Amino acid sequence: MIGLQTIKTQIKKSLLLCAFALLLSPAIAQDQDEGFKVSVALDTNVIAIGDQINLQLTIDQPKGIDVSFPVFTDSITKNIEIIRQWPLDSTKKKDGSFKVNKKFLITSFDGGVHKIPPFVFKLNGANINNIIRTDTLQLGVRSFEIDTTKANFDIAMPIHTPVSFAEVAPWAGGGLLLIIILFATYYFYRRYKNNQPLFKAEIPAEPAHVIALRKLEEIDEQKLWQTGKIKQYHSDLTDAVRNYLDERFGLATIESTTDETMDAISEEMMHKDLIADLKVILERADLAKFAKFQPLPDENQLSLKYAYRIVEKTLIKETVIEEPEEESEPAELTKEEENKLV
Repeated sequence: MIGLQTIKTQIKKSLLLCAFALLLSPAIAQDQDEGFKVSVALDTNVIAIGDQINLQLTIDQPKGIDVSFPVFTDSITKNIEIIRQWPLDSTKKKDGSFKVNKKFLITSFDGGVHKIPPFVFKLNGANINNIIRTDTLQLGVRSFEIDTTKANFDIAMPIHTPVSFAEVAPWAGGGLLLIIILFATYYFYRRYKNNQPLFKAEIPAEPAHVIALRKLEEIDEQKLWQTGKIKQYHSDLTDAVRNYLDERFGLATIESTTDETMDAISEEMMHKDLIADLKVILERADLAKFAKFQPLPDENQLSLKYAYRIVEKTLIKETVIEEPEEESEPAELTKEEENKLV
């Protein structure tokens, strides 16, 4: 049983955390700069250890301005973990602006009061290049103390079964091995009887540029952007380019952001003009996928043209070494042919 002193300590901690929640309620932090309104909100300021709550980022994005949300992987701080995060959710308003939401499901396994630092948003537009931050939030986490002075007891005694796994395992393993041997014998006998090779020859893998060019041709033939499937068109296009770069240069960009991908590419891999083309492809795809941007027809076609150029300019050309032909010695003339020549 938990001691009286432990119960009193827990009650005091709960009261302090409740007072902390009342001081910070509601769990919303906002900031506003030149018409940009951003906010961060928690379901509640106080949770029990291991509980899960939602954290939501919201920004009112004016027309013609690009906003980059902060990127997290598996944690916000060392004490606050991310269980799940949803993609950006954009809603277009009547005045042409957007309301963009980003939702996280978070938890904490460390008791105490944890600070959530400001979230940073990057603003890019024709007349603006700035950052905007939210306010700092705090999250209280109630922990449960365990009375270590008390002895531990088993809930129930172990059940003694008459047959253990160690006794059954050798028989089961032997039976499985016998089945494998019989199947292999039958397989090789059938192939031998049908005059087939015992082992199938491995088909050599296609070069990365062959796969990439075929995929680009399929994207072009599908006419996705011409039929209104802008998001799918740019998503398929960037996937084809990323897969080619990963295979060609030994990278891992398929799950990376645009900034992470550009950081992984250097001028040793490709010319700076091709790097600029790659940046245009990825940034235009981000706008189409996350900000519901509608590129012009020429811009859609240009992204495909840039993708072709990246592959064609960086592919590994196969060279075939031709062996020189041996010069044949002139045949000896017979006596009759010598007489004719004379």
